[in-house]
Amino acid sequence: MTITIEEIKSIIAGSEETLRLLQNQPEYQAIENNENFITQNELGLADAIQALSEVYQAITESECDLVNPPEPATDSRDPFDLLGY
Repeated sequence: MTITIEEIKSIIAGSEETLRLLQNQPEYQAIENNENFITQNELGLADAIQALSEVYQAITESECDLVNPPEPATDSRDPFDLLGY
């Protein structure tokens, strides 16, 4: 199975949107507000949404590197000269 970067971004964006919709449901809010609702790292749905958003953003930013890779260094000087040796 091959998956494109656009498909990966679409899955992440869709998951984020689905979690946002879930987060706004009174039934879910009641669950998260229950005093017995405890996660190991004190994380909630908002944290998962934030994580997905950050991953999506990182993919978007890294795409630029895939399309336009940085130019290789062209400094032909001896590296020791640059250090002052």
